[in-house]
Amino acid sequence: MVKSYTVTILNHDLKVSCQRGYSLLNNFLINNAPIHTTCGGHANCGCCRIRILEGEKGLTQPNEREVKRLGKDLISQGWRLSCQTHSLRDITVHMPTSNELDPECSKK
Repeated sequence: MVKSYTVTILNHDLKVSCQRGYSLLNNFLINNAPIHTTCGGHANCGCCRIRILEGEKGLTQPNEREVKRLGKDLISQGWRLSCQTHSLRDITVHMPTSNELDPECSKK
């Protein structure tokens, strides 16, 4: 039996059942959640960023690529790249809409 957890996307009033072992981005894509990405999960575009509202202690630590892309200040404010982040428990996030992101990010 595959363990799962739930990501509540608060600003979209959406709950996504996610499988452990996959990045948040992959789980969002599998579940057709409204996530944006142009680099395909390589931490190059920053379009898949999300803000963790609850449950940050259940996430993997930011890796070097994520810190390079977002910077320590944004990470300390709760922002993460969903392509580089894995979770082991339920979390609540804010997922930016296309008008909150750079225009390049809307090319999902």
